[in-house]
This record gives sequence, C-alpha cells and structure tokens, in this order.
Amino acid sequence: MTRIVALPGGRSASYEIIGTGRPALMFAGGPGFSAAYMNGDAGLLSDVLCSYLIDPHGSGSSTPPVSPGGYSPEGHARFYEEVRQALALPEVVVLGHSFGATTALTYAALYPQSTASCVAVAAFGIGPDADAQDGGDAEAEAEALLARHASSPWYAEARPVMDSWTERLLAATDAAEMEQMMATVLPFYLAEPDKPEVAARLAEMSRVIRANLAAGKAWEGGLYQSVDLRPLLGRIISPTLIVAGELDFICGPAQAQPIAAAVTGSQLVMLAGCGHIPSIEAPQEYRQAVADFLRR
Repeated sequence: MTRIVALPGGRSASYEIIGTGRPALMFAGGPGFSAAYMNGDAGLLSDVLCSYLIDPHGSGSSTPPVSPGGYSPEGHARFYEEVRQALALPEVVVLGHSFGATTALTYAALYPQSTASCVAVAAFGIGPDADAQDGGDAEAEAEALLARHASSPWYAEARPVMDSWTERLLAATDAAEMEQMMATVLPFYLAEPDKPEVAARLAEMSRVIRANLAAGKAWEGGLYQSVDLRPLLGRIISPTLIVAGELDFICGPAQAQPIAAAVTGSQLVMLAGCGHIPSIEAPQEYRQAVADFLRR
C-alpha cells in the first residue's frame, strides 16, 4: 500500500513498507527509478528489516527537487533525511542498490547521527573522469564484461543502446523512452541473463520500473561523469557492508574495492559468478551476507 508523508514547504514523499524488524531506508537505483525497484531486496530481507521503500524526489508521488542539482547523491541524501525526520524514525539501516548504494554511502557520510549501519549493494562511486585519472581500470573492466555477452541473441540490439546511452537519454522526450532503453540493456547487468529463471525475474523487474526522465537527464548531463565519492567516504563512522558481484560490468571489483578501502572498517563481500543484481542472481548468498552483517 502506497502512503504519503508531508514534508516542509508543501512537499511530499510517497513510500511503502515491507517486512518487520529493524527500520531501514531502501534507496532505488537510477537515478530516476521508483522505489518498487527495491521490491526484491525488501522481500528477501523482510524478516530482518522493516524496509521503507521511499520514491526518490521526482518519482511516484514524491515532489521533485527545485533544480537538477538536487538529483546528485547529496541531494538525494538530503531528501531521504527529510523523509526520515518526517516519519519520526530513529537511527536507521540504509541500504541501496547501484545509484541507491551511492546514495546510501553519501547519506551515511552526511548524516552519521541518523545511520545505524550502511549496506551498499553494487555501489557506483568513481565516475569516468576520476577513473581516467586513475588509469581507467573501471572502464577496462566494463568493456571486458560487456564483451563476454557478444554471442547472445540480444547483444546486437542492446550494445548500441548501451554505447550511446548518454546521448540517447539526453535526447529523450518521454520517460517511456528511458524505460524502454533500460529494458533493452538490462541483460548486460546479469552474469547469465539467458537462464530461464533469471530471465523471468528480469522481466518482472522491467515491468515495475518507472522512470523519472528529469533525474536521468541530470545524472547523464554531468553528475555521472564527475562523481567521486572517495573524499566523502572517510566521514562514515557506521558499520558498513559493501556487496558486489565479481561479474558486474558497471559496479564490479574496480568500483567496490576502492570504495571499501576508503570506508574505515568496512566489510567487502564479493559474490562469485554474480553480475549487478544480487537479489536476482545470488539471492541466498546476498541475503545471508546482509543478515550476518546486521546480526553482528
């Protein structure tokens, strides 16, 4: 059931609650995708977390930010902290996937008094500009992991969309175009997308994803290229778990290892044979890693 909470200045946020246990804010990927993106994660952890799946500002019935800069990781973190305060929640677990993991790490750094612990799943923290300065490890990893799908029947259609993602998204005029683009390239995000059971879960995820084109344009229009979380990560004091798939082309070892190294005392779990979406590809291993971390 979707609920609405009022925020200062006549704004609002929409959210759902899944599970019982410790209160948690769950942050969706994108940016620009609605909170339903996290249904799989919330369901897997429903016996250990009471997850608040909050639509990012500009998605669902959540009020958009006043300017495109509000779609930055810092802008998202500020919005979620406003929602936490409006809901009168105590210290929370913050758990995010992909850009949502970027947001979770940013939130933990900016709001240590609000963060009980942080779980960053498939986190993106080092954009192309910073990666190029460091030698291009993330770019090389991405190219190798994209190319491993070259014999798949969907590759010929999906690869041009992936290669021209920024240009296509900035030229898009309707959110449905962003959703269709994402559906086309989603197989790249999994290690073995052609397995029938994986393909079925992927199709279900595609059906619930709803896009906010303004957020996508803001990210691809400069925020993505220049992001580098590492200077911020040293401010995190909460227990932090970094989860990554070893075959994740966009947020794999080249992203996860420097992020984990920058967060004092963090734990890194690398999932063998897994791509970008552990809730689909390695649900039991992912669930166990998070549950064990939270118990500790």
